[in-house]
Amino acid sequence: MNRFIKNCLLITLGIITVLFLLDFMYTKVYKAAFPRNKTQHILSLKEGKTIDYVFLGSSRVENFIMPSLIEDVTEKEAINLGTQGAKLDDMNIFLRLLIDRKVKIKRLFVQVDYIYNFETSSDIVRSQALPYIRSNKIIKDYMKRVDSNFFKNYYIPFYRYASNDYRLGFREFFTSSIDKKSKIDFNDGFVPLLGSITGGEKEVGNLPKTIIETNKSLLEIDSLCVANNIKVSYYCAPFCSGLVSNNYLSKLETKLPNFKDFSQVIDKDSLFQNCGHLNKDGAKVFTKHFIKALDL
Repeated sequence: MNRFIKNCLLITLGIITVLFLLDFMYTKVYKAAFPRNKTQHILSLKEGKTIDYVFLGSSRVENFIMPSLIEDVTEKEAINLGTQGAKLDDMNIFLRLLIDRKVKIKRLFVQVDYIYNFETSSDIVRSQALPYIRSNKIIKDYMKRVDSNFFKNYYIPFYRYASNDYRLGFREFFTSSIDKKSKIDFNDGFVPLLGSITGGEKEVGNLPKTIIETNKSLLEIDSLCVANNIKVSYYCAPFCSGLVSNNYLSKLETKLPNFKDFSQVIDKDSLFQNCGHLNKDGAKVFTKHFIKALDL
C-alpha cells in the first residue's frame, strides 16, 4: 500500500511538473514571438510612440478602414485595431494597454452600433490576452472582471492553454515558436473582404428596437480620453440598403454627443460582402468618405 501511495504521489508530482514546464514554455514563446494578433501587436509597440489616428472596433472596423489610404491622403500615421467580434469592453482594454505603453494618440475613432447594447467582452480578445494574465496588471484586472474561469486560468498551470486549445494550442504555439508571420500587417491592421451580396438572395440586417441606458465601458473610454488628452469621436459604419434600423441609431445619437452616423453613406450594395460588412472596394470608398467627413 505504501508503495502504491508513493507511486501515485510521484506520478502526480510528475504531471504537475510537466504542466508547469509546458505553461512556462508556451508563455515564453507567446511573449517573445512575432505578433500574430492585435493584442500582441499593441504590447509590442515601442513605448512613447505617436500615432495620429487610431481606430478601435469590431470587424466593422477591421474590414472597413484602410490606414494605408489615410496615410497616402493625409501624410499622417493611422492604425486599424479593429478585431473580429470585439465589444466596447475589449476596446476599453485596448485603449488602456496603449496608454500603458505610453503611446500618444492624437485622435481616436471608435465604431459603435448595436454593440452599445452589449456590456460583455469578446472570447477572441480574452483568449489573445491569456498569455499575459500573470505578467500584465491591466490584462490581469481585465480578465479578473470578464473571465468566469479567471482563477483556473491564473492559478492552474497550463489550464489557460489547454482550455483554449482552438486558439492557443499546439498549432498556434508551434507557429509562434518559428516566428511565422500573420497574413495581416498589424502596422496597418486592415483586413479586406472579397465578394458581393448582389446577384443572389440579399441578406438584410436588423438593429435592436431598444437601447440600454448607458454602457459602462464606453463611459470609461470617455474618461480615459479626457484624462490623457485624446480627442475621441464615435461613428457607425455603413450597412447595406436592406437595413431595418428601428430608429436605433437615432437613439444612439442621444447617448453620444460627438457621434457620426455613416450607416447609409454607401448606396451600392455591390460594395458590400454582406449587409453588415463592406468588401475591399467598399472599404476604399468608405475610407475616402471618412477622410472628408471627419476632416482628417
